[in-house]
Amino acid sequence: MLLSLHIRDFTLIDQLSVEFGHGLTVLTGETGAGKSILVDAIALLLGDKGGTDLIRHGAEQADLSAELLLPDDHPARAWLAEHELDADDACLLRRILQRNGRSRAFINGQVVTTALLRELGELLVDILGQHAHQNLLRPERQLFLLDRFAQLAHPRQEIAQAYQAWRRGVQHWDALQAAKTRRGEEEDWLRFQLTELEDADLQQGEWESLRREQALLGAVEQLQQHVNTALEALYDADGAVVAQLAGAQRELAGASQRDQRLAPAAELVGSALIQVEEAAAALRHYADSVQADPLRLEAIANRLVLLQGLQRKHHCDADALLERRDTLRAELALLSEAGAELDAAAAAVQAHAAAYRRQAEALSAARQACSAALAEAIAAQVRQLGMAHAQVELRLESIPAEGGHWRETGWDSAEIWIAANPGHPPQPLAKVASGGELSRIGLALQVILSSPERIDTLIFDEVDVGIGGAVAETVGRLLRQLGGRQQVLCVTHLPQVAAQGHQHLQVEKEVRGDATYSSVRPLTGAERLTEIARMLGGVTITDQVKNAAAEMLARATQPGAPW
Repeated sequence: MLLSLHIRDFTLIDQLSVEFGHGLTVLTGETGAGKSILVDAIALLLGDKGGTDLIRHGAEQADLSAELLLPDDHPARAWLAEHELDADDACLLRRILQRNGRSRAFINGQVVTTALLRELGELLVDILGQHAHQNLLRPERQLFLLDRFAQLAHPRQEIAQAYQAWRRGVQHWDALQAAKTRRGEEEDWLRFQLTELEDADLQQGEWESLRREQALLGAVEQLQQHVNTALEALYDADGAVVAQLAGAQRELAGASQRDQRLAPAAELVGSALIQVEEAAAALRHYADSVQADPLRLEAIANRLVLLQGLQRKHHCDADALLERRDTLRAELALLSEAGAELDAAAAAVQAHAAAYRRQAEALSAARQACSAALAEAIAAQVRQLGMAHAQVELRLESIPAEGGHWRETGWDSAEIWIAANPGHPPQPLAKVASGGELSRIGLALQVILSSPERIDTLIFDEVDVGIGGAVAETVGRLLRQLGGRQQVLCVTHLPQVAAQGHQHLQVEKEVRGDATYSSVRPLTGAERLTEIARMLGGVTITDQVKNAAAEMLARATQPGAPW
């Protein structure tokens, strides 16, 4: 419940403090006095947007604050605790608008964003403006009212979450599909490159090995010539090394028999002869094994050309081609995994869609079960408000087709149909209801749907526009009835409504010096009677008008009237 409101330098108000009580509080005053300023200030404290044009001329900032009383079981208490903003029984809201365009918001003395202020405000106060009844023309608003009447807030929240999960799944699948399409050509190119490298049957160190073999085969004739020359020097030529070493060994062997000091030399020469003969045998074996092989030389050349081409294409050396092959395999494996991820995403979309369908079917059934009851309740209320023959229907249309008609609120659409006069068939509300009728239907819905457990404070800003006479008094009684369950603030031009208030605040405008100011003061007794008379009679207030005003006030408090 709103306990007090404090305003400094806001539009036409320089400084103002107002206290509010239980029941119905009416705000009246001349046209242009600034009655809606208080509503605007409360709306800002609940998170509405505000500009520098709301700061009083000549001031640097507007400072607004309000104190609200929260019962122990109020939903706002759990919200405050969750956001670590809880305090004692009272909740303090504050909003500062600065001339430089900046805005600051506070909850219980702690700085918060306006988004958080708005979130909390939705738990504290409902404001129904003078044009709010136009919202009734929107099908989504009518569906919301049905859900509120049927107490489907939790299923509505669940289906919103299911819808978001399904939409995120669809968006993820779309992104993966788009990525797959973009990667199609890339995958073909990678696969071509990998096939080329795998067909090449690459071997580690192959490039250097082939180069060495190519160099060897290219020098076969020269090598054979060198080997043959060496063999000739060792065996075949005159004075060949083997023959001379053999002769030297024989001479030294004979001489060492006469002088043992020559024996070591004879052994060394003998060893040299053996090594030369082994070298000659090795040279003969080499000469036999090294043969010219033009076909092999050509094959090596072709292989080297292939490897060199692959190195140029991939901008790396021969050994790095193996790494490139492995990299291509890994990249293609990732693309394959992306295909699996796409399949998984498609399965997730189907699962989310199935969950959404289940919840939408259940929600639709619950709405169907309560639609007739809401229509009858609306009809009963508007009949009391001067539409004695009104017939009301609430028509639901369900379109469960996949995707296209799904929304966060399910696949239902709701529309109120009304027949205001006998003999006329029902038509959509938007086609048949006048502004006054819309206002009465809006008020009827507020009476039907108001719940003290949900919102403690209701604010009506001239919602009684377009009505008068006996209907106006009935509207006032309905507002007073609401005041018996919740705190109600009502800005009104109608004396029939103003007379029903438990408290009466008058908004006045005055010029002081070169500036205009609005002020608010509570009215009781004679002052209240005078204000009701002014609203009834205008400029000239006669005794007859005063008597009529007194009668209105008396009827508001007579036995049987709402508290």
